[in-house]
Amino acid sequence: MLRKVLVVDDETDLADLAAALLESRGLEVVVAHSGQEAMALLASQGDIDAVFSDVVMPGMTGLELADAIGVMYPRVKVVLASGFTRPGQLADRERPYLFTTKPYKIDTILALLRS
Repeated sequence: MLRKVLVVDDETDLADLAAALLESRGLEVVVAHSGQEAMALLASQGDIDAVFSDVVMPGMTGLELADAIGVMYPRVKVVLASGFTRPGQLADRERPYLFTTKPYKIDTILALLRS
């Protein structure tokens, strides 16, 4: 059962908006503004069920974050979003990732998180 989601986006306003929308749907949400911050939160909070992350971020990209989560936290579901990345760019990954384009609808994100 999905209860706690980690939202990751280097754009503070977008991260806060996604968090508010997910919280309005009854989920507990924590926010990180970088891949490194997200990994630290995953390490310190063992009750995170899913990660919703932007793909294009400085430093650790969303894809690099998703790959690291897959190795270190395989039970955590990952949903990626981007206004710049095409779904085909994710096809050659070792692990398949759920993906949506920006702008996204919160119902789409919820459906992917709960799938």
